[in-house]
Amino acid sequence: MSSSDRGSVKSNGSKTAVPGGTMLSKLVERVRASAAGYVRDPAKSARLIARALKKAGKKAGSKGPLAEVWQYLMALVRLLQAYLHGEYTDIPWASVVSATAAVLYFVTPLDLIPDFIPVGGFIDDASVIAFVVAQIKADLDRFLLWEGRD
Repeated sequence: MSSSDRGSVKSNGSKTAVPGGTMLSKLVERVRASAAGYVRDPAKSARLIARALKKAGKKAGSKGPLAEVWQYLMALVRLLQAYLHGEYTDIPWASVVSATAAVLYFVTPLDLIPDFIPVGGFIDDASVIAFVVAQIKADLDRFLLWEGRD
């Protein structure tokens, strides 16, 4: 699939439409380079997770675009925690980096739309999270099954 294609391919081969897929793909690729460094550095990863949880806590119960992807954001954070603690490692490196990129973008104050803009400031965060989830959906679903095994 060329980088100009919109959306992602599900595990069954069908395409999932992601609004602005090409732009989001390029944006996520830029953040991915930094994200890999976070995954390789446990101290940086721990700080990233702490920042994400703090920011997410401030937005808990909010309405709008972030509320729609709230569960996915929290799942990505839990996935990263489990991976970094060595509890869950049955996931491709690229998916871990993508999940980290989504969380990193969420905590980064310099977004396409600054977070201080009411509602609109979180539209890009929600879009990036939704885009990454669409890209790693099968891996995230396997993690959620593993997580709920108790």
